Amino acid sequence: MKKLVFLLLVSLSLQISAQELTLKKGAVVDNIKVGDSLPYSFSLLLPSNFTVNKKWPVVFIVDYNNKEKQVIRLMANIAEEKGYVLAASNNLNDTISISKNILAFSKTFNAVVGMLPIDENQIYTSGFNRAGRLASTIPAFISNIDGVLSYNSPVGNIEIINVKKPYQYIGIVSDYNFNYTEMIANKELLNKLKIPNQLLIEESTNNWPSTNNLSKALDLFKMSAMAKGNVAVDSLFINNNYNATLTTVNKLVASNKLKKAKNLVDRSIMVYKPFKKIDSLKDKSNELRKNKIFKSLKRAENNVWFKEQNLKNDYAYYIEEDAYTYNFNNLGWWAHQVEEIQKFKSGTNQEQQKMGHRLQGYLNALTDDYIDNALAVENIDFDSLSFLYMLKTIVAPKNYESYLKIISLSARNDDFGTSLFYLEELLKNGYTDADKLYNLESTTLLKLTPEYNQLIEKYLKKGRFILEEE
Repeated sequence: MKKLVFLLLVSLSLQISAQELTLKKGAVVDNIKVGDSLPYSFSLLLPSNFTVNKKWPVVFIVDYNNKEKQVIRLMANIAEEKGYVLAASNNLNDTISISKNILAFSKTFNAVVGMLPIDENQIYTSGFNRAGRLASTIPAFISNIDGVLSYNSPVGNIEIINVKKPYQYIGIVSDYNFNYTEMIANKELLNKLKIPNQLLIEESTNNWPSTNNLSKALDLFKMSAMAKGNVAVDSLFINNNYNATLTTVNKLVASNKLKKAKNLVDRSIMVYKPFKKIDSLKDKSNELRKNKIFKSLKRAENNVWFKEQNLKNDYAYYIEEDAYTYNFNNLGWWAHQVEEIQKFKSGTNQEQQKMGHRLQGYLNALTDDYIDNALAVENIDFDSLSFLYMLKTIVAPKNYESYLKIISLSARNDDFGTSLFYLEELLKNGYTDADKLYNLESTTLLKLTPEYNQLIEKYLKKGRFILEEE
């Protein structure tokens, strides 16, 4: 029998490794192998009060390209406080197929559920940003997932949710993120399908959710499990959360943050309905809905959303048209659109500021999608790809890789003028890696030209092939 030994004299039998494995409670342990001959591993965090004498809720972290370790550490303190096990596959990648990612996830899932006393009624997945779509897709393939937590990412595919056994969906989204309006629409569709869901709003441009909302999410999972009868109802826990919610609502109303207050009240109606009379919450919701200030705020938000959607439609139409027709002449129009977005972001209207951030994120993601699609085909259309890389330098001027790609592609076609233009734009934007500039693909002749070397010498003082005047 293989052994898993926990520090502080806790031990369990384990059949995923032939080696004795030592884990420390209250600390993240990385790279635990799921088997002797399988190329899969995972990271694990056990609460410091972990014991084998009870069953534990678990959150499986879903993220790509080694970011899962960052996420598990972000959630570590909250998991410790709330009494959750955290586990994360180390083999997920956004460059491989969904089926391969789910296979890798299932290896971690089976290993953790097989080795630890996990409560089968409190198993959750969590994904941040792009990984949120995968986190919400996994329950279609692993049926005993009870809930999904997703940050800045809508449900991957609502059509594959089992409405006869739906999971609890909790979304957290920043109202500066380009997925914000989609996640609002996502919530409305989930409501129509009677799929239990909650949406927590962040007022931040951060790429990571606040610890406050992560803590709320785990509390919501716990109350969902109570409402389903999967765990015993903790009346003290319910009452404390309910009273804290009422206090927060009153503070929001007092500071005229009526949209936030209305969202919190409506969310609370669904959360506390299985446990309490909610007449007072319904009255508060109706009172806020009729409030003149609230109506004005909603009207302003709806106007911005309408404008935002029209601009998104324009971007989606013209990027396809321009990439297909190699319309390099329209790059000036795109530059103007980016300037307008910057005006929104720097304006005094807060709703338009948020719209500016969302539009910038949307245009950036849209361009990335078209680049990925252009690279995915067998016969790459290099003219189309060149246009997209040029657009990317407009949308994200600090994305240096796009400049390097254009320099290489243009040199490949002996268009040294375009290569030199984008080389100087790259250097103006702060690029400093001269070695990489002299090792770019398809630039053998270009890097020998005086102009290429003079630009590198001018900005970096590292020109290699400089002809000295006699």
